[in-house]
Amino acid sequence: PEAAELAAPEDKIKHLRSFGPSVVILTHGASGASGFPGNGDRVDVAACKVDIVDTVGAGDTFNAGVLAKLGGLNLLSKPALAGIGSGPISQALEYGSKVAAITVSRAGANPPWSHEITSRK
Repeated sequence: PEAAELAAPEDKIKHLRSFGPSVVILTHGASGASGFPGNGDRVDVAACKVDIVDTVGAGDTFNAGVLAKLGGLNLLSKPALAGIGSGPISQALEYGSKVAAITVSRAGANPPWSHEITSRK
């Protein structure tokens, strides 16, 4: 089955892990996101609250934000991801949520510039 067809998050994680990733991330739209590092922890992060104008590009921007934060922490290598803990996953999910929130607060797939992210609380 496809991961999207599975109802329980635990079943989705198990299915996705069968393909070999060290980290699995599930997004829940306005309800936030969950990260599952290889150590078995679960990290939940709330979505940033904004007035939504357009959701186009939200998922792509979220993923880019997560990868940008992990890259900034030098955690994108296979060994680093295999040993990653809850703290860096939480930071990455929070950053992804922040950049996605900026994207959905304006029209079109219009991701933020870095200065917009650092100036936003």
